[in-house]
Amino acid sequence: MKTFYITTPIYYPTGKPHIGTVYTNVVCDAFARWHKLLGEDVYFTTGTDEHAQKVLESAEKENLTPQKYLDNIAIKFKKAFKLYNFTYDKFVRTTDKKHIEYCKKLTQKLYDQGDIYKGKYEGWYCDSCATYYTEKDLVDGKCPLHNKKAKWLEEESYFFKMSKYQKKVEDYIKKNNYILPKTRQNFILNRMKEGVKDLCISRSNAKWGIPLPFDESHRIWVWFDALPNYLSSVEGKKYWPANVHVTAHDIMWHHSVIWLSMLIAAKIKLPKKLLVHGYIKGEGGLKMSKSLGNVIDPIELAKILPVDSIKYYLLREIPLGQDGSISEGGFIQRHNSELVNDLGNLHSRTLSMVERYFKGKVKGTHKDDLLKKLNFKKINEQMLNYELNKALSDIWKFINQANKYINDQKPWELAKKDKEKLESVMYNLLEALRVISILIEPFMPDTAKALQKDLKVKNQTFKDIKFGLGKYTSVKKSDYLFKKIEQKEEPIKKREGKKMVKFEDWEKLELKTATILKAEPHPKADKLLVLQVDLGDEKRQIVAGIKEHYKPEQLKGKTIIVITNLQPAKLRGVESQGMLLAASLDKDLGLVTVDKKLKPGAVIS
Repeated sequence: MKTFYITTPIYYPTGKPHIGTVYTNVVCDAFARWHKLLGEDVYFTTGTDEHAQKVLESAEKENLTPQKYLDNIAIKFKKAFKLYNFTYDKFVRTTDKKHIEYCKKLTQKLYDQGDIYKGKYEGWYCDSCATYYTEKDLVDGKCPLHNKKAKWLEEESYFFKMSKYQKKVEDYIKKNNYILPKTRQNFILNRMKEGVKDLCISRSNAKWGIPLPFDESHRIWVWFDALPNYLSSVEGKKYWPANVHVTAHDIMWHHSVIWLSMLIAAKIKLPKKLLVHGYIKGEGGLKMSKSLGNVIDPIELAKILPVDSIKYYLLREIPLGQDGSISEGGFIQRHNSELVNDLGNLHSRTLSMVERYFKGKVKGTHKDDLLKKLNFKKINEQMLNYELNKALSDIWKFINQANKYINDQKPWELAKKDKEKLESVMYNLLEALRVISILIEPFMPDTAKALQKDLKVKNQTFKDIKFGLGKYTSVKKSDYLFKKIEQKEEPIKKREGKKMVKFEDWEKLELKTATILKAEPHPKADKLLVLQVDLGDEKRQIVAGIKEHYKPEQLKGKTIIVITNLQPAKLRGVESQGMLLAASLDKDLGLVTVDKKLKPGAVIS
């Protein structure tokens, strides 16, 4: 049987899981379930990375041993993952004896073959992400991820000869298109052009961590301990190499250059793909952080919305690979418009009519064109290409086709004049619902289960996506699939003149330089242009009301300033993923531009 091995990163247990943690697992769970429905032997791992120095600090604050502290935190992660119905096969903990022994064994092997040597580390280090930085990586002396002062370290350390494997790593990444999306791969390859240095893999002054097997006065650097979890989890099993590692872009260097170098040195087969998703951002497009108070607690969110609605929103709203902004209002809007009105309405109308006209018992009489509107081959290809939101979009097109089918066939009129045709129409709709229940199972398993319960079908896989397989003898609607949620509107505060803005509010804006790659008229608006811009490590689309002031051909190549952490919005049906800066006086308007020599992605401060 074909195998499929998928992994999440293992998470730092220095606090309870947040919505970003859950998002990564939602993505992995959808792929794991999809491949199970394809009939493959799936193995899915997640867990906690437990040897970071921050663990020791957190434990000491609570007067606990590190292990006791970790045991308490691991329970919180497992509770959240159970609530969200994740189907992982192993919850990894790097304090497990089996993992510790595997890590020591791998490190000893690299040492014995001369790939680890003793030296002295001098440089910058951030405890929060356990990452070493060069001077140019820092932003005003601060960690680029955590906005806190990096520490200068000078200590005796052991180094892994990572530079030795640079060429082999580059060749593998290029040949196999190892990193998805392509923009992330290009970023890594460009960074490698600057030269890959040997990697510091031990701390001589650390009190917490796995001792080096050949020098127990040193602790193994947390990442050199964490990455091998993907192997220790399946050692002696049939699943390696992993089909895909899924992670956010802040740790893609670790999962590409460092991990591949370790595996090549150890002569172990390499994983097939690294799928990199973006950051989950909160209200206003700001990256979530405890200091800003915009972290969304997934357990609290599940008290407001069904878990399946949350999963659907995360997968549909955020194109995999891009940063995405989320809000409680956005969750509720998609829940009401797409889940309640589209899928919920199709389920309710269909089953209500089956009960009313046929008392829950419908026979198939002849085929219709409804299922021909489903292109499962295309949807499956999108999933195999890791295009989750596209696959969901096409599934929803079929749901809407089924709703249109009801309106076109008018069963309420057929009930008066053509009972045979009516039965055929209802059978087609029941078959559509059965197929929809199979298609949505990877994304919304609870909803799929409820649908199949009402239809009295079970154990459905993709092999069952065929017309005529359903036998409907006792169809009954047990309840609504989704119920509308009333959104509380905040009162609009009246503007009372101009107010001074605090410096902390200004700091919340993320301004970067961007180069305009392409500009074209908005298809449905006279005053709008749709711009494609390059932000250095990603490309975005921005809709701007500047058509009266600039022709599209005038804009290509201009370097402008973009606010990158605004929540995406649709302007006349076209999504805008940011806002550009412009100055206006009366009827005149001009773009705020910068020197072309400044590369895209430069931070404005």
